[in-house]
Amino acid sequence: MALSLLPAEDAESPPLPEQPRTEPPKVEPPRRPESTSPHVAADAPITAAAWMAYGTVALVPLAGVYGASLLGGERLWVTAAETVAGSVVGSLPGGLLFLQPADAGGRWSELDVAGFGVGLVLTPPVAALGTWGLGELAFHGSKERGDAFLGALGGAAVGMLLGVAVHGLLEEVVGNRDALMWFRKTIALGFIGSGATVGYQWAGGGPRDHSH
Repeated sequence: MALSLLPAEDAESPPLPEQPRTEPPKVEPPRRPESTSPHVAADAPITAAAWMAYGTVALVPLAGVYGASLLGGERLWVTAAETVAGSVVGSLPGGLLFLQPADAGGRWSELDVAGFGVGLVLTPPVAALGTWGLGELAFHGSKERGDAFLGALGGAAVGMLLGVAVHGLLEEVVGNRDALMWFRKTIALGFIGSGATVGYQWAGGGPRDHSH
């Protein structure tokens, strides 16, 4: 009798070996960038060395006030008032130089760049106008008014560049973008005002003689 090669209908086929399921690799979500740069922490304490650096740099605009009085032969309180006028009036567009928020972490947005550019253009003439206007209207004025304004303009431009550089340096020294922000801005504006006063006194040839 021939054997049937077909399996019986009621015969169960052996189960196939199941292959282990492999889980897909886990993909970690991208990490959000830190709000502050690693070398400038948001909560870094203010050290004694930082206070000393701030105080030392703050003496530079004061030295400019004294030097301006020597250059033009003007009274010290007059050059101090001219410096304050240039700093206060120049702070109107000068605030755009420090528009970048503290939590930007050193990253510049388009608004930051645009504001900084406008501040670079407008701050020197506005600060020079404040110093020159006070000197010419409230005090004796200068011997050469046109040259005095150009001198104040050039001095304010140099002071602005130095002030911006010093502001960035002091920000790194203190290690905290939020702390002493007002102090940094005041020092930077002091550079602008004292620069305008030095240029005004030097180029103007000193106060006019009103003895006659």
